[in-house]
Order: sequence, then C-alpha cells, then structure tokens
Amino acid sequence: MNNELCDPKAIKDQLNRTEGQVMALKKMYETKRSCAELLQQIVAARASLSRLGTMLLEAEAQGCMGVDNELKIKELKHTISQLFKIT
Repeated sequence: MNNELCDPKAIKDQLNRTEGQVMALKKMYETKRSCAELLQQIVAARASLSRLGTMLLEAEAQGCMGVDNELKIKELKHTISQLFKIT
C-alpha cells in the first residue's frame, strides 16, 4: 500500500509543483522565450497535472474501497494510469 495515497501533504506538494510549472510558463512567455522552450514547459505542466489527477483519483479510490480490496485498487490504478497517459 502506498502511503502517498492518504497523504494530504503529498497532494499539496504536487499542487505546488504544478503551480510552479504554470507560473514558469507565464514568466517564459513574458520574457519572450522561444516557442520550443514554451512547448517543453507546457509538456512539463501537463505531466504535472496528470500526476496530480492520478494522485487525487487514487486517494479517492483508496478511501472508497478500503484497504482490504487490493485487487480492485490495482485494477483502478492501471485504468487511471491509462486514462492520464500523455501522448
């Protein structure tokens, strides 16, 4: 069992990382960085958002399903990872 699932601090830390990615994007745009650099930052921000979404859904599933149903949790984690896969 991953303790991160029930750790509000881990979710808040990820929110802060995501916010940092977006703020960096804004600053890069304002300082007229290259399109390639902006796109790279967008990819990083999207990855951070995906991770945040996965963490939130996993935490919700953990709370709803309880600790005793490991197989369902594993299946849900797989589904979530497929849903948020960045292409």
